[in-house]
This record gives sequence, structure tokens and C-alpha cells, in this order.
Amino acid sequence: MSHPPRDSGFTLIEVLVTVAVLGVMMAISVSGWSSWARAGEQSGTASELQSVLRQTQQRAVTEGRAMCVQFDVPANEYTVYTGACDLPARVKTVGPVTTNAASVHIASPAFTAQSGSSTGVTFYARGTATPGTVRVTRNGESKVYTLDVEGLTGRVSLT
Repeated sequence: MSHPPRDSGFTLIEVLVTVAVLGVMMAISVSGWSSWARAGEQSGTASELQSVLRQTQQRAVTEGRAMCVQFDVPANEYTVYTGACDLPARVKTVGPVTTNAASVHIASPAFTAQSGSSTGVTFYARGTATPGTVRVTRNGESKVYTLDVEGLTGRVSLT
């Protein structure tokens, strides 16, 4: 006498083990993704600042007058002005603009102006600039992006 075939399917233990393995894999991938996303915010902010500095230099040359990007570290923002950073009569053009990520910060802007040290960089009509650096940091991370502005050429590089 033949026995009827067993119902095919999965046992409860097999399903629970599969769900547990998938849960562990999801936990690992989510923690890795969030770390990657925060790192992306930092590099994105650094690239954005590099673009703002390059555009300001080009605008200074095109318009034939000095332009300033002033950094406000406590507020974590920057402002673009028409006129040199050390002039009280400068005119606000853009800003203040705050960085997009709460965990990303503008840190230690240091530029060498004619009147001494400054927290802003001035780009002049001939393409030169006040030399110096500004850093982009992130909470809990040692990675720091540094924007360097060369005085003679006004070149902005990101390292």
C-alpha cells in the first residue's frame, strides 16, 4: 500500500532561522550605510565650499572688483560679499549660507590679509587671493577635508 506524499513546504524552524539571518544582514548593512552617508555629507560640503570659492574668484575677475567669502565658525555658515573682507563698506551678495548637515562643520578658517589674519578670503580682480585654508570636519571622525587657497594664482584645491 502506498503512502500519500507529504505536503511540501518549510518548517517553522527553517523560516525562523532564515528570518534571523536576514535580520543580522540588514543590521550590518544599515550601520555601514549610515556611516557612508555621513561621510558623503562631509565630502559634499567640502566640494560645495570649493565650488563657492572658485565661483567667487571667477566673479571677481569677471566683474573687475574684489569679492570676499567670510566664514562664521560658531554659526557654521559662510557669506559672500562684494568688496574685500577687511573693508567695512563691503556689500552682502549671497548668504549667510549654512552647511547642509548638522554633524559637518566649517573649522579654523585662516587667511593672511594685508591687515593681518582673517576668517575670510578675498579674491581680487586680477585673479589673486588672500592665501590660507579652511577645514571641513565631522563629529566623531578624524577625517578632515582642507581647502587651500593659493595667494598668487587664487587656485582653490581640496585635500
